Amino acid sequence: MKEEYNIRIEAIKRFLARERPASNIYRSLNKNRQWFYFWLRRYQVHDDHWYKDRPKVNKTIHHKIDKKLEILICNIRKELTQTKYAQIGAWAIQWELKNLGIKPLPIWTINRIIKRNNLVKKPKIFEKRNKLYPYIKLYSPNNLHQLDIVGPRYLSKGEKFFSFNLIDVFSNMIKMKAYPGKKDIFATDSLVSAWQVLGIPKYLQVDNGLSFKGSNRHPRTFGAVIKLCLYLGVEMIFIPEAEPWRQGVIEKFNDVYDKMFFRTQVFKDLTHLNEESLVFENFHNHNHCYSKLKGKTPDIIHRSKRKILLSKNFDLHKGYIPFTDGKVSFIRLTNQEGKVRFFSETFLVDKDLVHEYVKGTIFTQSCLLKFYYDKKVIKIYNYEIKRH
Repeated sequence: MKEEYNIRIEAIKRFLARERPASNIYRSLNKNRQWFYFWLRRYQVHDDHWYKDRPKVNKTIHHKIDKKLEILICNIRKELTQTKYAQIGAWAIQWELKNLGIKPLPIWTINRIIKRNNLVKKPKIFEKRNKLYPYIKLYSPNNLHQLDIVGPRYLSKGEKFFSFNLIDVFSNMIKMKAYPGKKDIFATDSLVSAWQVLGIPKYLQVDNGLSFKGSNRHPRTFGAVIKLCLYLGVEMIFIPEAEPWRQGVIEKFNDVYDKMFFRTQVFKDLTHLNEESLVFENFHNHNHCYSKLKGKTPDIIHRSKRKILLSKNFDLHKGYIPFTDGKVSFIRLTNQEGKVRFFSETFLVDKDLVHEYVKGTIFTQSCLLKFYYDKKVIKIYNYEIKRH
């Protein structure tokens, strides 16, 4: 029996040392999967005798969470808390349970267990800035999408990739796809793939990367992503430079993507990565319950409103994107002279409007650039566009 105890201890020690996959552990010990997860659930940090057999009790308690499973959930929470930069919420715990081969509990049940065991951390209180910022009012799915690029990241054989991640800010529905680079052709392809499933939004918000803008050498020649948005009637909005928190919703998801998906598996190649991305994406959209959605999942909220899907026959590779009139916007913080920069050009907005946020909108049909502050037009420039 002592030898059996030693085997149980060794198995759990190797698992806590992050030896993966778990199948290698129990197979090397001539054990099966059921045995391994039984003793993993039995494991308790504060019980020196967890590995010992216990007397069998013929007593069934109905309508209660299994005590062993509750202890496992608490241990997962504690381990995540001690892991730098890791997500520690109920959804992260649910994902860990799935990876352990255990049928995940509902989010609200996990939250109840965390609270009951006094494992809830008080959120930090941040001081709000008093500056006016031209936020977009959210009222339904496909009102505003945020797109961002995660990368470069590297696969097991050193292959480089970039993941184009898109999220609906109202419903938190996500769509992601990985590519070997971050050229604008990959950005447009990712948008087409996303909008064929999520639907076409009214606004698309991005940072100021060249993948989205085009060339700085030719500031009034729009790149492929801007042309695609104009063609589909989507107003593209560039956030202020060096302010990534303006993309807060997708940035938060990117952290989840990195810690809960990419760093938990080994991917053979780009095809394998995209296959597993779909699994993770589906799990998120159908299982992650957000407090802002009153406990509902992104999929439920996103399906609650009618959406206009991009045709499955839409193909970027059959020809160039024709120039279509529309609007392109950007948000900037004025400098000490009341000026802002967009692409490689500088514009004077107002000498008396220093260090304030303004929104610039290019109207391609009338060739005008209008600046707004507090929703009022404060400056207008002629803005001739190269239509090719």
